[in-house]
Amino acid sequence: MDIQIKTEYWGSHEARQAFKTFILGIHGLDFTEWEARGFWDHAYTPFSYFKGGEVIASVCIYLLDAIIAGNKTKLVQISGVGTHKSWRRKGLSRELTDLGLEWARDKHSGVFLFADEEAIPYYERCGFTSINETLEYYHIEPVSAKQGLLQLNPTNQEILDRIYNYANLRTPISDKFCVFSSKLLMFHALYTMREKMHEIPDLDCLVFFDRKREVVNIYDILGRTIPSFDEIYPYLSADTDRRIHFHFHTDKLGIKGIRTKTTTGNNTFVKGSFPVLEPSFPFTSRA
Repeated sequence: MDIQIKTEYWGSHEARQAFKTFILGIHGLDFTEWEARGFWDHAYTPFSYFKGGEVIASVCIYLLDAIIAGNKTKLVQISGVGTHKSWRRKGLSRELTDLGLEWARDKHSGVFLFADEEAIPYYERCGFTSINETLEYYHIEPVSAKQGLLQLNPTNQEILDRIYNYANLRTPISDKFCVFSSKLLMFHALYTMREKMHEIPDLDCLVFFDRKREVVNIYDILGRTIPSFDEIYPYLSADTDRRIHFHFHTDKLGIKGIRTKTTTGNNTFVKGSFPVLEPSFPFTSRA
């Protein structure tokens, strides 16, 4: 086979463009804006098979900062996995995954990924195991609403710079378990969270949230310090609210009466042992 493996090639414009074309074709995801805005993350390390100038199979190893039980560490997230249809069933993705994990072997405390439904059998064959996650939630008591919540528009460069400043200066959202990256967060700011970013200038923080009928989903909170939930919620509140779902661990929010439940359906997989039992991965840590 006239193919070759390349890695750590973000410095090559042609190779990076080939990767972008590959990801768009395999996953329908266009990295153009993430790149154009200057947030392409070199910690997102590719291991790819090339044929000529085309990527035919690829796996990315994303080294992410993490906090586990108050201690700083790193975790590996596997993402960007795929193989062109005509090159499947030749073991290319598995070879690249093994190569990437060997490269990262001494750099992390655990490996995780979020699998597409059709990829689950593949990851099981590769020795990954599924784990449950925890959802923390809270039943709302009515409060008096406060004015001062500002929705942010990431198409404005000044606003985007302000979001990135928050991302760089943030304190971790949890001391129990937290995974974070400023440039991955900016990916979410540009793609998955575009309509969900709000600033509370009075509290010097950003809150990523949305509302679905009677449930408020809070995805992340960014600030040099984390205000308490009692300080934050009056800026978010609506008469229809009945429950808050937190997509991260809430140990810094000072909530009395928080409840937890085990969740499935995120298709969360780990390789070998994982340092946290039933973690809650922050939504903005998902690549």
